[in-house]
Amino acid sequence: MTTPSPPEWDAVLLQPRRPASELRRTDIPDRPGVYAWFRDGECAYLGKASDLRSRLSTHLGQSLDLSRSTLRSWVAVRVLGVTREYTRRRPTVMSSSEVAVVTNWIRGCDLAWVTTDSKENAARLESRLLTAWRPPINVA
Repeated sequence: MTTPSPPEWDAVLLQPRRPASELRRTDIPDRPGVYAWFRDGECAYLGKASDLRSRLSTHLGQSLDLSRSTLRSWVAVRVLGVTREYTRRRPTVMSSSEVAVVTNWIRGCDLAWVTTDSKENAARLESRLLTAWRPPINVA
């Protein structure tokens, strides 16, 4: 399956993709925007952030607590076959080996982002993109 390219998606799909495993916090802008995770060349997840650096750092983290990252939580559901309720428990019930699987999956992705001038514009852009096409890990 290939990622569709309706005009709404061009802003994201044409951005440079960076290997998640090589990103440093300082590589990521501390501005609002929309970000996309690519796995095997296909967009797997799309999100918005009022501060890309902060939000993406959460997704790139290695904490046993997956409840603070929608991406990490849904990746666990998808690759480990656990329930969303299991991944969202606080305090966490995730084992270090389970979290390592999630972290490795995410580190195997590429990441692209588009900055916006406000968190409201990021939310509007994300909404338009998800209306045009919903990546497989974006579960509603």
